[in-house]
Amino acid sequence: MKNQIEYKLERVKAEDKKIERLIQENNLGNEIKSIEKVTGGLSHRMYKVETDKGIYAVKELNTGVMKRKKAYSNFVFSEKVTDIAKENGISAIGTIKFNNDIMVKSEDSYFMVFEWLDGKILKAEEITDKHCEIIGKMLAEIHNIDFSKIEDEERKKVETNSFDWKRYIPLAEEQSKPYIQELKGTIESLYELNKKSVEALEYAKNNLVISHTDLDRKNVMWQEDKAFIIDWKASGYINPTIELIQVAWYWSGGDIENIDYNKFEKVINSYKQYYKGNIDKNVDILINADVYGGLAWLDYNLKRSLCIENNYDNEEIKLAENEVIQSLKEIKYNVSQFEKMTEIMKK
Repeated sequence: MKNQIEYKLERVKAEDKKIERLIQENNLGNEIKSIEKVTGGLSHRMYKVETDKGIYAVKELNTGVMKRKKAYSNFVFSEKVTDIAKENGISAIGTIKFNNDIMVKSEDSYFMVFEWLDGKILKAEEITDKHCEIIGKMLAEIHNIDFSKIEDEERKKVETNSFDWKRYIPLAEEQSKPYIQELKGTIESLYELNKKSVEALEYAKNNLVISHTDLDRKNVMWQEDKAFIIDWKASGYINPTIELIQVAWYWSGGDIENIDYNKFEKVINSYKQYYKGNIDKNVDILINADVYGGLAWLDYNLKRSLCIENNYDNEEIKLAENEVIQSLKEIKYNVSQFEKMTEIMKK
């Protein structure tokens, strides 16, 4: 039948049918050759879809996320950031637009579609000094960009929370969560870190830039020594020194609790070489701000794992439980490295 998509797959899953409708409704191909689920994380699902017209990365957006009041406008803003970054020479991957819209709705699902990039996400052990120097330079170049035409005073507001960690204990005990003992043992330190990180963010808001804000390994794809920055959904305002600390931390192995301070310094020094602004001298204050993201992520996953606010399937609950366990470890390790990180930043 001429108007129907022909599958070269033995079995069509329910997920595939959604992709079929998306491809057909938006003229992305007349024949689907393959559909491969690439990720199924805590937020969104990504598929590699090959048709007779091209290869696409299709992101199915989490329905719970899309119900949030500012979800759509946040995605729109992130794509504006991506477009300006591309205009200024940054190798940024943005969405394919349909009738000038960044996403499409097919039945009850929202999708974003990207050209498939045939590249590689590096494992921690594959990162070299050269990669760190490239990332430091790219971050500086992003921070040098004039984003004034999309400035949004509302987005500059720093929203912080004093998390109520103790509220999760009864539910976690009732559901026999694997992280319960570790959570109980770190409650007081979590409250103290929350206080320091909020104070640091209050100080940091005096110097904010628009940036990617999530420039870790998973969001950079490589073709040899050429780096492409993907997934700009977290784009927004951030203190440049805080983001530098975060990026140097990720690219030097801090996120896997095996920090290489030579690589950490490579990111810092490369950034300093290309950044046109000044690094804040009060690093010992700002470094506490870096913990806030980890605390917020911990709080988010505690809610998901305990099915607070929404119900989730067993796969997502298990993923959230693992994230809670990992977050508690990472926060503890992160704080233990503050002194050495501050010393390098102040050189």
